[in-house]
Amino acid sequence: MAKAVGLLEIAGIAPGYLAANEVSKHTAVDLWLANPICPGYFIVVVAGDAASVKAAMDIAAAWGEGEVISQGMLADVDEKVLKVLQNPPGMKPGKAMGIVETFGAAAAVLAADGAVKTAAVELVELRIGGGMGGKALVCFAGDVDAVESAAAHVRQLVEPAQLAHVAVLPAPHPEIVAHWQ
Repeated sequence: MAKAVGLLEIAGIAPGYLAANEVSKHTAVDLWLANPICPGYFIVVVAGDAASVKAAMDIAAAWGEGEVISQGMLADVDEKVLKVLQNPPGMKPGKAMGIVETFGAAAAVLAADGAVKTAAVELVELRIGGGMGGKALVCFAGDVDAVESAAAHVRQLVEPAQLAHVAVLPAPHPEIVAHWQ
């Protein structure tokens, strides 16, 4: 069964905890993330059926005290996106690499989902907070053509105001690959 995923970035840690608490108390979603992130924001990521995720997003936005700075919902997210959020698999040598940097976590989740649905790429990392000044990061790997195709699709999929950079490394140096193992 396909899962929906919802994500909110809230410009305040206390309102973020309030929102996550209310979502947990009043909806039937899985709370995947509920953590402070840089720069003093809070992220709430939930997964479940589309109606429950929509209800959770509405509750979280209401409890976010008007501080929601980024939000998004995908009604049919690829399961690989949810898995890489919790346990990044790392990168194998000999693959091309795509790197997407976004302004905000919601755009990164959209980019990750778009990349894996467009081309035969593997998600290496989906980092949506922690030490990146409000940015998010998606890394994926595969054959050069697949990585280039996924990167091109992401450029079309993500709003330009939310897209910081997209890069393709056709043959990453082994020391770069080692950072994702």
